[in-house]
Amino acid sequence: MSFSAAQAASAYVLPAPAKLRRLSTDTCPSERTRRLVASAFMGGLLALLVLPPMAAGEIIIEPRIGFHGVFQLGRPFPLEVSLANTGRPAEGALEIRVWKGGAIKGGAPYRVNYRREIFLASQARKTVQFTIEPDFISRPLTITFLSPAGAASREIDLRRHFSPGPVLLLLNESGAAPLIPLAASSQGRLVSLSPGELAPDARALLGVSHIVLYDQSLRDLARSQLLALDTWLTAGGTLVILGSFNYALYQEPAISRFLPVRVTGAKRISFKPAAARDEHSAPLSGVWAQESRLVSGKALLESGGLPVLVEARRARGRIVYLALDVGRPPLSQWDGLPQFLQTLVARAPGEEAPPRTEWNEAVFAQLFANPSFISTYVPFASLLLAMVGYLGALGGLAWLWQRKRVTARVLCAALVSLVTASAVGGYVHFSRGGHIPDGVLLTAAVLENSGDGFVEGQANLALFSTQARKYDLYIERGWIDLTPAFSRAQEATYETVVLQESAGASRYRLPLREWDYRLFRMRYVDRFPMRAELEPQGDKLLLTVDNQSANDLIHCGLLVPGARFELGTISRGARWRKVFPLA
Repeated sequence: MSFSAAQAASAYVLPAPAKLRRLSTDTCPSERTRRLVASAFMGGLLALLVLPPMAAGEIIIEPRIGFHGVFQLGRPFPLEVSLANTGRPAEGALEIRVWKGGAIKGGAPYRVNYRREIFLASQARKTVQFTIEPDFISRPLTITFLSPAGAASREIDLRRHFSPGPVLLLLNESGAAPLIPLAASSQGRLVSLSPGELAPDARALLGVSHIVLYDQSLRDLARSQLLALDTWLTAGGTLVILGSFNYALYQEPAISRFLPVRVTGAKRISFKPAAARDEHSAPLSGVWAQESRLVSGKALLESGGLPVLVEARRARGRIVYLALDVGRPPLSQWDGLPQFLQTLVARAPGEEAPPRTEWNEAVFAQLFANPSFISTYVPFASLLLAMVGYLGALGGLAWLWQRKRVTARVLCAALVSLVTASAVGGYVHFSRGGHIPDGVLLTAAVLENSGDGFVEGQANLALFSTQARKYDLYIERGWIDLTPAFSRAQEATYETVVLQESAGASRYRLPLREWDYRLFRMRYVDRFPMRAELEPQGDKLLLTVDNQSANDLIHCGLLVPGARFELGTISRGARWRKVFPLA
């Protein structure tokens, strides 16, 4: 057997380069792979740069103005804003910017911002309700959602939505056009609304004159909506309740609280409508009507002892109840039905529009002129003692200098020390210490009897600041028609922020400078069994007070032309009579 070194080399040594080439090809990336990796890296970097703006731009704002796009100019109205988030979660502030003042207020327009903190989850939708009151509608209303990731904004022209007269609301479940022939009067517009769309804030209903209920259940209304409806009624609204064959709906507690009758059933009656003086009206037989008995109010129309038309008062408001079913034959086919329904929504003789709050400067003018008020917040005694001590120290140093008991160097050092100590001590005591508060909140309220155990309170409120700072003024639920009093010198400089919470609670954020002030007007209607009667007796005035409420009235006063009398505290259950001189 022969062995060849050349063959062995070709068999074992030559394949080595091929093996090395395969090894090198398997372990080193190709040019194509490097390009794919670089493209993926650049794409991810570009996505990180572009994604935040895209997420901020995915907030969609959909507003709903007033009552299906209608509101009364000069009155508060509801604004419902729907936010749709199709991007990442966002947390920020929803801000509504309106303009107040203008020509109707006799000055330049100024801004008021309504704000609420909002959190929007990813792929979520949220609806937020506001109550706003713009005075100046030539400039658009601006809705802005501000978040750290970005902002979304939308402007609305309010000139397309306002009505010069009040709005009439018809509550029906479908929210479509009414089935009864009720036309809007020349002073207002009729809007059909579902009960769920009723605003939960009573201030949002101040631009509504009438609310009409027909064949409608109120059991699905929230507690805040029922409270708003009750407050609106006592503040001067008119509630018209039309009867129906479905009498069980009118036995529910949600609607029976407003009825002046107690409904027991339904039957057919013969109804003879009222005719003009020279006209004759034929009776309508077979008309469906509700059986009921009178609980409160006055029956204006009866048929066989059955109250057909009843009117009752609720503080400054009015309730009109019609027992007839106007949506079913034969009454629905009556030609005189539209005119008959117009008489139900017409203003009663002697009825006035709900009053608006007014700023009474005379109340605060007399208060400021009272020396006891000024001495409460201005430290006259401390200032007088400080001046006496300072002048006494100067006099003592002058006496020592005249007697030549001190040298010039000691005298200069004593004067510098006295001035420095007086300046520092005066600043600490009068600016940062003592009994001077940062802010003083003053209110002056006038209570007026509205009947049925209700009173109306007209309040003027003033916030004074002795320091440059921001104030949060929290207004409890129940106050209506709360508006800042116009000031030409201040409104152009400051911007009021109203932080609204659910169910109508509001918090005013006011930046004030040193020794600055802001003025407000408020109105309130509630049950308050307090009676005060004034009886002139020649040159004297007899005041009778009967406080049967559960509250103590403090710091009461009697204002007469040219005089002011302190009444002190009127305790709960107190009843007394006093005579005051008028001369």
